[in-house]
Amino acid sequence: MISNPKEIPDDIIKLIRDWEKTESSTLFGFITTGEPLNYDEISRGLVRKIKYECLKNGHSKRLDVLLQSSGGDADAAYQVINFLKCHCDELRIFIPDWAKSAATLICLGADEIWMSDKAELGPLDAQIPNPRDPSGGLVSALEQFRAMDYLKKYSFEMLDTYVNLLLDRIPNMKLKTMLDEATPFVTQLMAPLFGQVDPIDFGASYRALDIAMEYGHRIIKRYNKTISSENIRDLLDSLTWRYPSHSFVIDRLEAEELGLNVKRLTGEQGKRADIIVRHLDAWLGFLEEKK
Repeated sequence: MISNPKEIPDDIIKLIRDWEKTESSTLFGFITTGEPLNYDEISRGLVRKIKYECLKNGHSKRLDVLLQSSGGDADAAYQVINFLKCHCDELRIFIPDWAKSAATLICLGADEIWMSDKAELGPLDAQIPNPRDPSGGLVSALEQFRAMDYLKKYSFEMLDTYVNLLLDRIPNMKLKTMLDEATPFVTQLMAPLFGQVDPIDFGASYRALDIAMEYGHRIIKRYNKTISSENIRDLLDSLTWRYPSHSFVIDRLEAEELGLNVKRLTGEQGKRADIIVRHLDAWLGFLEEKK
């Protein structure tokens, strides 16, 4: 449920107004989570709400987004960053706790990303329906590729083991003969495992990962002036392919190492951000003037 700005407590309203005065900015609340496993995802519905709020507020010279989200739909995230950027000259995103998955995708278009010491971004590997879970659970699209990597590695290990076994028993056997003996055995052993890989599921996984890569490339190319064209591919490869789990923590220091324009959220600014997200389980929009 999205909090009604008119119901925000007076002390929080004062913090927001102090923020805007101190930073010479307009603050946009993008708080869609209360707890990591109990949240409203980034969705088409939120896109419509954001469009409405931005059109109502008008253009901002400096737009500060207080972001707290566990992620959601990549298509919606792409629309969100496009709309936010169209309604400001400078976009800064502030993350006191977490901006995971699709929320990280949004951050790629910011002029500055402000992260607290406990803040975290997350990998861009898409979550897709688990074909082996009848209850409709989700799984990382990388799982198919991780499984294939393991099967390939295991195949070579088995081949090496069988060749070494032959070498121990028949020391004078030629390498070609050993391989001719070992290959059919390993093939027969691995065939049932590789047979469980569905090409359609495998293709769907690749397509899901490619969507995040393509959106990320467009966002950075269009809006991010701090990342060179040569480094875009490395950054997106890292965010999409190189982390072992979807929940992996990308903290402020690692975000800096990836090449993102990250600044430390601390001091009075950090305190305000913490208090606001702690008191508002959900807030999407600008603070309206009380009538």
